Amino acid sequence: MKLPQLNIQSTLGKIGIQSELGKYDIKQSSATLDISTVHTTMDIKSSQPIVVIDQSKMWDALTGGKPEAFWNRIYNQFGRFVQEGISQTIQDYDRIGDILYDGDPVGDIAGESFSRQSYQLQIFGPASAGNISFEAVIQKPEINITPGHVEMNVQTSKPQIEYQRGGVNIYMERYPSVQITPPQIDLTL
Repeated sequence: MKLPQLNIQSTLGKIGIQSELGKYDIKQSSATLDISTVHTTMDIKSSQPIVVIDQSKMWDALTGGKPEAFWNRIYNQFGRFVQEGISQTIQDYDRIGDILYDGDPVGDIAGESFSRQSYQLQIFGPASAGNISFEAVIQKPEINITPGHVEMNVQTSKPQIEYQRGGVNIYMERYPSVQITPPQIDLTL
């Protein structure tokens, strides 16, 4: 005889999960850059050159110069003329005293004295193309430099960050179940 059997069937449950990722939205405006330049300045100061002209030698040659220089020039020459006169007088007396001299020494000396050149007294200064001298006085220029520079100003902007959350949807796709089927019982006798 056969024993009756129960038939049991089970179905597993199934969970469904749907997820949606979150989203970032990031915005940032550009930084502003402000650049300004200060130029280099240069200040130069210069004076006019000075020309010094010395014409004193020229005036000495043309007019004898200033009175003091004129008389000094004449006075300084007298010493030379006196020495030459003394020397000539000594020579003349030596000739007069020379007993071997043929002729009349006094007459000869007197005749020569008329034909002698007089002393050349230099009243004026020497004439020359170089009597005028020039001297240029040039001063160095004053140079002041103020260096320039560049000024930079940077303004950054902060980023704007927005976040949209995602989600998770959990649901039962299939519920678990147990099915029990009893055996068929024969009720006939």
